[in-house]
Amino acid sequence: MPLLSPSLLSRPCVLKAVVLARRVFAAWYVRSAADIIRQRASLPVVKAIEQDATWKPIDISAKLKQVAGSDSHFGYRTISQVLPLAYGWTGDLEAAQQLVAAKAHADRLPCAGTQVPVLALVDYISEYTNGHPGLIHGGMTAIIAHSSMSLVAALNTPRSAGVVVSRSLNMDYRSPIRTGQYVKIYAWIYKRGPGEMAAAVHFYSPGGQMLVEAISKLDIEEQN
Repeated sequence: MPLLSPSLLSRPCVLKAVVLARRVFAAWYVRSAADIIRQRASLPVVKAIEQDATWKPIDISAKLKQVAGSDSHFGYRTISQVLPLAYGWTGDLEAAQQLVAAKAHADRLPCAGTQVPVLALVDYISEYTNGHPGLIHGGMTAIIAHSSMSLVAALNTPRSAGVVVSRSLNMDYRSPIRTGQYVKIYAWIYKRGPGEMAAAVHFYSPGGQMLVEAISKLDIEEQN
């Protein structure tokens, strides 16, 4: 007799146990940095961005120093040991606004006067960030959202102006995010004034489902 017969597997309690076991394994299994880089390069969402001439790859490592507390804001990257892929929009402002208009509030569209109207990131949600088995902890989601908005603010701020410091963060969790998966992130500035900015961010699944929406108010503080 098989160890797990079809009749046994059809029982609700056994099905729940199997699902839980799969989630626990997913939470325990951790991909290596080499696996993440190799798999990420083959994602359709990455290929689509890289084949679109309006997106320009950005090396964000140099800008992290301009984000106050970047060691903690980007702490999740030291877990997976892989920075997210980053791309800056080089098309016109109207096209950038249309890019996010379907999901964004009318008063939170990319604003004029920015060098990078929209920042796109493709990030791996490390297995070490889970709260419940197989799901990212809400606090880690907030860190990634905060990091993304602070980063797009830094990309639109001269280094000589100072560092980006967050004053507020408002999160709208739309759908659970599973660990061991990839997310596409759009971050942009929708309002700016002397020494301050307001930013927004959207998280999407590779299939295009909205997962998270957030906004943040940011200050630019002079470095001593």
